[in-house]
Amino acid sequence: MSQPVVLYSATGCPLCAKYKTLLSAKGVRYEERDTTAQPALLNELAAKGIRQVPTVFVGDKHVAGFRPTALLELLPA
Repeated sequence: MSQPVVLYSATGCPLCAKYKTLLSAKGVRYEERDTTAQPALLNELAAKGIRQVPTVFVGDKHVAGFRPTALLELLPA
């Protein structure tokens, strides 16, 4: 059973777009949460001590900022 993957993004964020391309290329299904369209999502992140997008959650682990190598380590092979 794969863990849910959630991408917190912002409209016009080039690094968010790179993550979307990376996840799609890997065939990873993910849920995108656009903090521009729904600013309250920033409160969700802040409650976890995170203050930046992109942030990707894989299950209960996360990668804040654009760190593709770290993200690939969390994704199922």
